[in-house]
Amino acid sequence: MSYKWTTGSVYRGDLYYEDDRIGAPTYIDFGMDTITLRPSGSAQLYVEDGKVGIGTTSPDYTLDVAGDIGVDQYIYHNGDANTLINFADDKIILKAGAKAMVTVEEKGTAPHEVTINDGGNNIDFVVKGNGSNEGNPLLMCDASTGRVGINGVGTPAAELEVDGTIVASGTDPRIGVATTSPKTGLDVHHNPTSLADDTGGGDVVTFGTGNLTAGKLYFLNSSGAWAETDADAIATSDGLLGIALGSAPANGILLRGFFDATTYLSNFVAGLPVYLSATAASMDTTLPSGTGDIVRCIGYCTTTANVIYFCPESTTLELA
Repeated sequence: MSYKWTTGSVYRGDLYYEDDRIGAPTYIDFGMDTITLRPSGSAQLYVEDGKVGIGTTSPDYTLDVAGDIGVDQYIYHNGDANTLINFADDKIILKAGAKAMVTVEEKGTAPHEVTINDGGNNIDFVVKGNGSNEGNPLLMCDASTGRVGINGVGTPAAELEVDGTIVASGTDPRIGVATTSPKTGLDVHHNPTSLADDTGGGDVVTFGTGNLTAGKLYFLNSSGAWAETDADAIATSDGLLGIALGSAPANGILLRGFFDATTYLSNFVAGLPVYLSATAASMDTTLPSGTGDIVRCIGYCTTTANVIYFCPESTTLELA
């Protein structure tokens, strides 16, 4: 069947295919401000002002498809050609501005992958909560620094920074530091061989007052101030000891741990015990020997020059 029209307007009703004589007819259905394509009488394509329906005559959107859609490869954002969804074999790539934000892939064998930032760009992965606890973000993966923040930490200062409590639960929880096979609840393997001069770490506190010097040895007096030790008298040798990590208690006082005592340790010998020195705020592997001097072991030399394991004993001995 064919039609040939001259210029001008022609008014007709529905257009039927005259050779379709078996079953329901195939025709174009003209309605009030609508056009419907009906093969075998079934509405497949419906058009009204501003809307197109496929498989539906009641489209809710500019294009409304009631059924499945097949796409060879790309779905583009109009006017922004590098923002798209790319369908490949067993793989979907979501790109914005030509950057692979999310890649979903079924591998040949498990494990399969959902990858954020598959292109290795500076794209942070952020998960937001509802603002409770310490606020947003709930999870922040900083691509530019390779660091992760949890519970309101938007700019993590270390590889993992958590603002809150960390709990290891279960019947046998274990946390390993510098070991992949912890044997106890907290298993820390220390390697203090790279400490800089007059630095250290371990059990550190920030309480008390006083003007300090990093590397010097102090005791906490009855006024709550850190004062320089001196093995010449029990009053300056007893009680809680600590090594200053800076110029003020806020910088840290090491109570127990490893320390590079380059400046204020005399006579380092690997394996020997370290004692309070009769020189103010200092340490020595040689015992004090003067009458009235106080002997107190405060740690041991390691195999790394000037690095000691600082672990003050509570026992003191006054020389007669």
